[in-house]
Amino acid sequence: MPNLLSIFSVMFLPILITIIILYGIKKKTDIYDVFIEGAKEGLHTCIDILPFIIGIFIGIEALTSSGAMDFIEKAAAPVFNFFAIPEELISLIFLRPVSGSGSLVVAERIMEISGPDSLVGRAASVMVGSCETIFYVLALYFGVTSVKKMRHSFTAGLIGYIAGIFASVYICKIL
Repeated sequence: MPNLLSIFSVMFLPILITIIILYGIKKKTDIYDVFIEGAKEGLHTCIDILPFIIGIFIGIEALTSSGAMDFIEKAAAPVFNFFAIPEELISLIFLRPVSGSGSLVVAERIMEISGPDSLVGRAASVMVGSCETIFYVLALYFGVTSVKKMRHSFTAGLIGYIAGIFASVYICKIL
């Protein structure tokens, strides 16, 4: 089975590109021009997204550099202890909704300290893989699309995130 997956992963992109080219030829489309137009649109999207990404990273750096994150962790520790959530996960829990890459760094640090097979390491891995970066997604998608009313998006995202936190910890405790 691992050999089959390895072959599939190596062949996936060449096969996909071949299918797209053959489809374009069948539809008599100027494939190169369509590709260039898509690349131009992609660059415009990158330029539109960039200010939101910069703003998020500046906010994260301000929180961590000022010591505010340490203060928040210490203040929130009793609440997390009440719900039997390990204190080592607090910084990951607070950072994950804001930054995926920042939370990966925190998860790596957690695993270096606690070990990847510990409860904390496993729970951190599950959180990184299953909990969404709510604020990042909302800032990015709603900012780029100029949608002003998020309606229930934030509430639903936050409820899902909290459920993901509890599920990550309690499932890892059970297993």
